[in-house]
Amino acid sequence: MSKKISTIFLTLFLVGVLSVSCSNADKTGAGETTKGIEQYNGNSYVSTKTFNYGGRQLYFWVSVKDGKAAMNADQNNNIAPTFPLENYFTVTGSGTDYNFSLASDTVVGTFKFAPDGNSITVRFEKNPDAPKEMLNTDIVCNKK
Repeated sequence: MSKKISTIFLTLFLVGVLSVSCSNADKTGAGETTKGIEQYNGNSYVSTKTFNYGGRQLYFWVSVKDGKAAMNADQNNNIAPTFPLENYFTVTGSGTDYNFSLASDTVVGTFKFAPDGNSITVRFEKNPDAPKEMLNTDIVCNKK
């Protein structure tokens, strides 16, 4: 009788060990998938400095929603401005690095998120409406 009980306990132990080992596979790197920009959904970021937009000093904002991004400028750096749904655009990339191209390549640039997601660096390669000081320079924006 004790041999049967020992066999049952040993079987249960092995099943338990195997199930924990198999369920841990996705946490150890096996089958790891690359996340897209949706990992930053619901986040808004604001520049650390202002830029001269038409004679007004404004902060630069980036918002991520539903796997898309939007950009805006505002005088306030504490409360995010309104981002109309039609202003959100698709980006390409994965992990922390993304590219965007808008209005038939009139506005072109990159987003690089910090590994912890608490900041984003924006770089415009082309943007005819942006102040010259924003072109080909890193614009650091912190999460709000």
